Amino acid sequence: MGVQPRTVSVIAAQLGGRVDGDGAMVIHAVAGLETAGPTDLAFLANRRYVRAFRASSAGCVLVGDREDAGGKTVIRCADPYLAFAKALELFHPERREPPGVHPLAVIEPDEQGATHVHGVVAMAFSFVGAGATVGEGTVLHPHSYVGPGASVGRDCVLMPGSVVAHGCVVGDRVVLNPGAVVGGEGFGFVPTATGMYKIPQTGRAIVGDDVEIGSNSNIDRAAVGDTMVKAGTKIDNLVQVGHGATIGEGCVMVSYSGVAGSTTLGRGVVLAARSTVLGHLEIGDGVQVAALAMVTEDTPAGARRAGIPAIEHRTWLRVAATTPHLPEMARELDQARAELAELRRSIEALALQIQPTPKREPS
Repeated sequence: MGVQPRTVSVIAAQLGGRVDGDGAMVIHAVAGLETAGPTDLAFLANRRYVRAFRASSAGCVLVGDREDAGGKTVIRCADPYLAFAKALELFHPERREPPGVHPLAVIEPDEQGATHVHGVVAMAFSFVGAGATVGEGTVLHPHSYVGPGASVGRDCVLMPGSVVAHGCVVGDRVVLNPGAVVGGEGFGFVPTATGMYKIPQTGRAIVGDDVEIGSNSNIDRAAVGDTMVKAGTKIDNLVQVGHGATIGEGCVMVSYSGVAGSTTLGRGVVLAARSTVLGHLEIGDGVQVAALAMVTEDTPAGARRAGIPAIEHRTWLRVAATTPHLPEMARELDQARAELAELRRSIEALALQIQPTPKREPS
């Protein structure tokens, strides 16, 4: 069923914004600045897109408090990007399935014959192992898997192919995107003369409340103890969290980033795309790691790192700015060396010419 159109004034009230222009205009959808039409709502949150804003055909645009409207109808907001997210929720409300277990879902009883799955949506081919608990309001999509003895909190979403392995713990309001794995085997082997001897991975993986884990990302269980992803952390697709690592509250890990085993990230750490943190390190609160960087040592709170191996960000910027000039600098250095060698030869020749004539002894 389609979402009912709303006037600009109604949208502004729902978003906590202020109308500048035609509050009676009817909005049917949310769109980008470049594609929005006269009945669409768009947003401007980045100054790089001011030109697109000026040229946009959008009926209404979410803007900051001080933005020049340029004659357009706008809704002024303290944070246009946040308002945009909330506007999408208004026009695309989440569909809620009524609780129920599909006949083709598998809910295994525990040793006493009881199940611990109540008030959930268990779709066809979802699986809950013996002794596992799943909280009320959680949605288990087809081919999602909750292993024996695992625990999944309330109002979670386990998308197709996602896994919570045996004995692992997931908090409330957690989203596992397709293929996300909580509690896969940690990468632990002992090299021997006859090959690699596997170390049993007997620990758990624990995911806190309000965490989202992207498609095909992995939170490995530890050999002993727990691998932890704390509350509010957001993990992109194709991210690796190694065995025994701890990811602090409110961290952001962008696609292809990875944290090796037994490393601890503090609160609010940001790992950009393809960045790497090696094992057994302590990374302080609020550290930011640039794309493609490799952190190889403990890092204090608030630091910004870039490069391989990672160094202070401003230093790396100067290094990066110098890199294109290295061939020219190398040629200049070779020329300077040649000139210096010629100068030395000239000085040595001159020194020979001005050597004093030895005095003769009187006869």
